[in-house]
Amino acid sequence: MPFLIIGIIILILGIIFYRHAKKSGDSDGVVGSSGLIIAGLILIIIFGFFYRGLTLLGS
Repeated sequence: MPFLIIGIIILILGIIFYRHAKKSGDSDGVVGSSGLIIAGLILIIIFGFFYRGLTLLGS
């Protein structure tokens, strides 16, 4: 469960920072916030694999 919660928080923060960087024209901010968005998506995907593995194995 923590992977999902942390992933969602990182994803939301990345989207907020991306919009702010895009408005101000900061190219470094766009790159950094894109990294946050990708990291959040990876955490959500990892949670999905763990959750699916646990439900398939019956644990």
